[in-house]
Amino acid sequence: MSVEPTLPDSQTAPEQLQVLLGRVIREPALRDRVERDPDATLAELGLDEAARVAILGYGVERLLAYHFMAHARLYETISAFCGAAAKVLGPHRMHDEVRAWIDERGPKTAILRNVPEEFVAWAVPRWAADPELPPWLGPLAAHEVLKRTIRNDPRSVGEQNQIKIDLERPIACNGTARLLRYAWDLHRFPPTPEPGAEPEVGTFNLVGYRHADERTRFVQLEPRAAALLERLLAGQTLRAALFGACEALGEALDDNILASTALTLADLVDRHILLGGT
Repeated sequence: MSVEPTLPDSQTAPEQLQVLLGRVIREPALRDRVERDPDATLAELGLDEAARVAILGYGVERLLAYHFMAHARLYETISAFCGAAAKVLGPHRMHDEVRAWIDERGPKTAILRNVPEEFVAWAVPRWAADPELPPWLGPLAAHEVLKRTIRNDPRSVGEQNQIKIDLERPIACNGTARLLRYAWDLHRFPPTPEPGAEPEVGTFNLVGYRHADERTRFVQLEPRAAALLERLLAGQTLRAALFGACEALGEALDDNILASTALTLADLVDRHILLGGT
């Protein structure tokens, strides 16, 4: 909202004005106070007379309307990003959760697409403590939001190269790839779940990444492949990653594991998760 004072120039700094108006938009109690006594409330918030006259010159109704518009936009964005989790929760409960988050914490980011991450960080422990909600709902919401996070990741997916993979060197990796470990089969949960639908319980190792075709993908990995990839993504040499993965699983490196590793590496390169040697 732009503010153009019609009285002598306002001494209220633009940054201060933005913060104060943001509070009016986010906080229901403050919005109610503005509705009851707009001039006095804006004065209490630190706006000088010129700024108050300019803002109220547009009509307090416009200022109050921004409150409802902002809440509606946040709800729509968070619900869309939470996907299947929002559908499981239902629109009424989801709306209540978003309102509770806005009242208690609210968005700190100025980038709308980053708002759902902030909401989920707040919601996951809250939902985990609610015995009326399934224990997988918070992790499902986080997974749904992660799909968009990976898609919008500013890091490059990279180009595959023709450099030979060397045992003593790290392997070039897709910059958007990250290893995930879930206690439920969340990546196969239907986008529009039937009533009572639940994900399978188990141990699921996944790699999530953005492919060269710009689509977000998730691939389930066997435990050794996950342990190996975790170390490769951390920049370890292939030798260190291979021995570290075997040690983590209590295995002794042998010819069978070496042969299996060769197939795993070829598959990860083919999927554009690994890009070649360095």
